[in-house]
Amino acid sequence: ADVQSVNISRGRSRDVDSFDTGVCSIRLLNNARKYENTNTSSPYSPGIEPLISVHIDATTDGGSNYKDLFVGFITDINLTYPDKSNSFADFVGNDAFMKIANTSLINASFGSANSGSLVSSVLDNVNVKFGPERSIETGVSTMQSLSGISGNALSVLQTIERSENGLLFISKDGKLTFKSRHTTFPSSPSAVFSDDGSDIPYLRVDYINDDNEIYNLVSLKRISGSTQTAQDAASQTKYLIRNLTRDGLYNNSDAEVLNAANFLLGKFSSAIIRFDNLLVDLTEATTSNQNSVLDREVGDVIKVELTPPGSGSPAQITSNEIVDSISYTITPDVFSCSYKLSNADVQAFLRLDNTLFGLLDTDKLGY
Repeated sequence: ADVQSVNISRGRSRDVDSFDTGVCSIRLLNNARKYENTNTSSPYSPGIEPLISVHIDATTDGGSNYKDLFVGFITDINLTYPDKSNSFADFVGNDAFMKIANTSLINASFGSANSGSLVSSVLDNVNVKFGPERSIETGVSTMQSLSGISGNALSVLQTIERSENGLLFISKDGKLTFKSRHTTFPSSPSAVFSDDGSDIPYLRVDYINDDNEIYNLVSLKRISGSTQTAQDAASQTKYLIRNLTRDGLYNNSDAEVLNAANFLLGKFSSAIIRFDNLLVDLTEATTSNQNSVLDREVGDVIKVELTPPGSGSPAQITSNEIVDSISYTITPDVFSCSYKLSNADVQAFLRLDNTLFGLLDTDKLGY
């Protein structure tokens, strides 16, 4: 086979950030010159050029069913000749965020609507014209009427994401996906990863206690509104003042912006202990575990179990985590998946009829 390696990276750096453009790289053996756009005898001629579609999937049952890993567009094609006997073609691809980031709104106007409807209106704008590959939830927050909006379309969409406190990303099957705030509240884990011989085994994980996501003075401001502030004096005494500031939000009332400030303060005013950099080997995994790993998407909640060496209490550390990013490394001999994670337990908001996140006097109230 010509495929030498495949690398995929999709997601965000941490919970407080917006999602990045997904990236893939594919190295192909090119000794038969099939991947040269100047070779008119290539079976792919004349279609080897930037912005052709790329679709990466995987099968666990010999080819009867395939699971999407990445859908996007090729941006770079580089041919290398390390010696006189070999040639390689390196393809680099981005997901659809790349296309949206290259479009701009020009003096656009939008009526007041829920956040999901505004996302759809931006995608449908005459200067954007994004296709039907989308999955847009209604959204909880109402956005104000907007006029004279000019600028990068992706930046506008990410402002809607921040105004809703939802999720905006390109899914593994290539759809622009918008999830409302309530959908992002942690629920029951969709998979369990453990080092004790049960559930899905993993190669390594980090257990991190740092100050990268402590914010105890949150200041938010919407367009045509006043700054709304929420702060935690006890956290400021313990950690000093740590600012989280956002402006230019699209919400239609200062009252909701204040609710958003308190919401973010509730998530980030204390140091967060979390698992991170979870690495899973799919090569040796059972078919069932392979399917479970390949089914995961950014924003999912998973459970991680760690049994540290030596004695101590508890004997096993467990935590529910939100998947912030998913990366794959694939060669003829290696198929591994790694996750970057955010702690879901300390960000849990009350969900009625939920045994995990429905505890009165324990789980925080959202909005």
